[in-house]
Amino acid sequence: MNLRKRLRDTSALAGLAAVLIAAPAFAQEPAPQQDEEQDEAAELGEIVVTGSRIPQNEFTSSSPIQVLTAERAEQRGLSDTAQLLQSSTLAAGSPQVNATISSAFVTDGGPGSATISLRGLGANRTLVLLNGRRAGPAGTRGGVSAFDLNVIPQSAINRVDVLKDGASSIYGSDAVAGVVNLITERARDGGEMSAFASVPFEEGGEQFNISGSFGKTFDRGYLNFSADYYRQEKLAAGDRDYLYCRNQYVFEPGTNTRADRIDPRTGQPQCTDLTWGQVYVYGADFSGRAGRFQYDYDGDLGNYIPTTNGSPAYPTAPAGFYLVNYDPASRAVVNNLHPFALEESIVPETERYTAFVEGSYELGGGVEAYAELLLNRRESRTDSYRQFWNYTYTADFLDFYYGPGSGGDPVTGFTGLNYLSATPITDHFDQSQTVDYSRLVAGLRGDLGGWKWDVFAQYSRSDGEYTSDVILQDAVDSTSFKTSSCVGTNLPVSGRPCIDVDFTDPRFLAGDLTPEERAFLFDTDTGTTVYEQYYVEGGIAGTLWELPAGPLGMAVGFHLRKDEIVDTPGPVTLADNSWGLSGAGITEGEETTNEVYVEFAVPLLADMPYVQGLDLSLSGRYTDTDTSGDATTYKVGLNWAVSDAIRFRATHGTSFRAPALFELYLADQTSFVGQRNIDPCLNLDQRVADGTLQTTDPVYVNCRNPAGPGGGVPGNFTGGVSSAEVVTGGGLGVLEPETSQATVIGVVLTPPESNLSIAVDYFDIKIEDQVDVLGAGGILAACYLSENFPSDPICAQFDRDPVTSSIEQVRDSYLNIAEQNNRGLDFTTRWFHDFSWGTLGIDSQTTWTLESNQSTFADFGTDFLGDIGNPELVGNINATVSRGPWTAFWGFDWIGNQDNRPDRIRNGQSMFQVIDGRTTQIKADAEFTGFHSVSLTYESDGDGWAGGWTLSGGIANLFDELPPAASSIAVGTQGNSILASQYTEAYYGRRAFVRLSKSF
Repeated sequence: MNLRKRLRDTSALAGLAAVLIAAPAFAQEPAPQQDEEQDEAAELGEIVVTGSRIPQNEFTSSSPIQVLTAERAEQRGLSDTAQLLQSSTLAAGSPQVNATISSAFVTDGGPGSATISLRGLGANRTLVLLNGRRAGPAGTRGGVSAFDLNVIPQSAINRVDVLKDGASSIYGSDAVAGVVNLITERARDGGEMSAFASVPFEEGGEQFNISGSFGKTFDRGYLNFSADYYRQEKLAAGDRDYLYCRNQYVFEPGTNTRADRIDPRTGQPQCTDLTWGQVYVYGADFSGRAGRFQYDYDGDLGNYIPTTNGSPAYPTAPAGFYLVNYDPASRAVVNNLHPFALEESIVPETERYTAFVEGSYELGGGVEAYAELLLNRRESRTDSYRQFWNYTYTADFLDFYYGPGSGGDPVTGFTGLNYLSATPITDHFDQSQTVDYSRLVAGLRGDLGGWKWDVFAQYSRSDGEYTSDVILQDAVDSTSFKTSSCVGTNLPVSGRPCIDVDFTDPRFLAGDLTPEERAFLFDTDTGTTVYEQYYVEGGIAGTLWELPAGPLGMAVGFHLRKDEIVDTPGPVTLADNSWGLSGAGITEGEETTNEVYVEFAVPLLADMPYVQGLDLSLSGRYTDTDTSGDATTYKVGLNWAVSDAIRFRATHGTSFRAPALFELYLADQTSFVGQRNIDPCLNLDQRVADGTLQTTDPVYVNCRNPAGPGGGVPGNFTGGVSSAEVVTGGGLGVLEPETSQATVIGVVLTPPESNLSIAVDYFDIKIEDQVDVLGAGGILAACYLSENFPSDPICAQFDRDPVTSSIEQVRDSYLNIAEQNNRGLDFTTRWFHDFSWGTLGIDSQTTWTLESNQSTFADFGTDFLGDIGNPELVGNINATVSRGPWTAFWGFDWIGNQDNRPDRIRNGQSMFQVIDGRTTQIKADAEFTGFHSVSLTYESDGDGWAGGWTLSGGIANLFDELPPAASSIAVGTQGNSILASQYTEAYYGRRAFVRLSKSF
């Protein structure tokens, strides 16, 4: 098996240093089977390695680089660039944004986007290159700043180089955590057609891909064309029984015996998804009541609970309503799972269309013109559901009837001196996105007396349109606290003719709205996002002169860039008329960046005892921005080859990241969030009484402290029904640029004649003045858990009313926090051997994170290490067996244990939950989880239609491993399954895949 074959079969997760650093063994007296390998290694010559702009042999690069190959991804049944990158150990140890996560949470780039965050430091701090050139961002909504992996299909990619250390001095701003270089196929002669299908054993989540490419190499250049169509079918919560019907998921203390509340209607643990169809009750002074009314849709509630609890504090309810949630029996029959929940998108429906063209032409005189054109469209859709509510009087206060007829009782039917808040449910909460992305590169390159030069220009544009189902704020407001009919009037914002809507109608509570009600309350809102990036870059690199230890290399160049964003929300959002969602203005801004850089490769020593080679690399960059001032960054690297068997390498550098456009220019967005969703100071006395909180816990002590915000919080404060105003916006004029330092130290072992390579790299990255937004709940939690309470500056970011104790406003705009640290070890191993019957190759990579934390204003930090979503250990092991035209593959990807319990205990939260008077134990950890993949590939030989066929098939998640389950009290879950990017493979379940391709 020749060198190219070995490179092709290299693990998609093997580090370049460990995989390829065996090359120094070529300097030995070659064995006969190594002759062909030597010839091809020499044929590769000097190339520009990711991590350096100086041409050099990649086998001796001082920077740690991980190589991901498209072929390995195909063996694992992957057909998506995001899956390829996010499954690497450099990404799997931290939360990632993929289509599932971006559809479930508010993320930069909007729903359906997929980005890469190395080391968990954020997609904004990971620079993505396409063929060595910065690629412009894509996405929707105001938070566009990172490259969306949807825009480049896996079928166009040959391999991905991942530089594992900071490189701002080489590539500019954003290269804080590292660099991802997507390298496409080029200089083809011929074409290839390919079809792929991935089908889970259970319905839902199917993937289909058809791609084609053709290339022609001429005497003076080449031209490549590729096209790709990709479709991801929706995976709904109802398609998997572990993705819906969230339970309390608690246990008898010290045992594995479930202790959930049992729903007597089913005999199973009660579902605790979104509560629906309830009518809350408040007294005349707006004091809350323990119970709420629920309609008996199945006609059997009377078998389990009485109609009411007999208290005169509750109103008289119409027939069919039962009072629930005031004692153990009535809590067990609360409706918490609506059929709408089964249609919720876990993996959204997505279609992508891509065309990619590249080519070059030699003009003469050693000058070559080249160009690339990338066109991509993404269409995605997410289905969801939501609860909404109003506040109204009972019938005693009404002088009109909701129902037809000229007399009798109003349809609302509730009587008494009470206020009501009905909470109907609706599936009018879907979102869709269409993003058109284009990128054009044109340049000239050549050779000038042995110096290679390159000058090019790039233009990229992301043109996104996003549509959301909304509920009109003025329509809901028209139903609240009214005593007379609104018919004959128009709504103040949307201008719609008003109609009378009874939120307490059982039909309405269940989400069964009439066409007239839907037309009155609901709308769709469409916004647009345009992000454009222009830049010109040029450089020249070559040898200054020969030193005793080798050639002194140098590269120098410039980079001039302009970024512009215009995000225009839909008219409903602009008018702040979307119920329960943020209002927002137009986000518009631009940034100009001018940079110059220089890099040196200095050979210090060679061919000495214990020093086969010692090389120094130096680089520096000056950056000047319109909004964030200027900065200078540098990087120093040392590469020491002791012998053919041992090599040490180390790099240390600084990075600089100017705040992204949306972090600077995001128009102020206002929203209102329920007090109960953000305030850690609620029901303090009750929590002490039931044992979930101690009077010595920081939360209790700080909340009650009279020196705190609002003069301290009473122990019986419930939060009432009030909502806090949350203001989020950009930080132009306030934000400082981020700075960082990254150190990587590694050793590579390549024992001669062993075909074994081992690499260990220690990394340490520290970011200062990190730009972030903490969230309203995060701000309050950081304040009341601070060791510097109440003087911690974070406590000045919100206002608490000294009379009512309610949170009035939270200022959650982008700000600079103190720092973020990430430190750990990368282990890479590879071994192969040629046997008489074929070739066996085994490789493995593990990332062990030693530190992952973040500090806000003060020294009090948040330690993420080992928390769910941030495992300390992730890794993989892969094996391939090749014999003739056949290749068999087995892979095992694993995620280590994670545990939220230490954080809960440290933050004064109990690991026990009192349920119906019984003490139960919470599960707040994720056990070791691994996914096996197997595949078999056949490549036909021969000419014409008989040859060039490749057929591969296999099974991913072979043993149908499920995502770990946990208590939703402590962990974010979908059903009982932990909702984290590491477990996307498990959401699909076991799936079969097949790929058929034909080259010609």
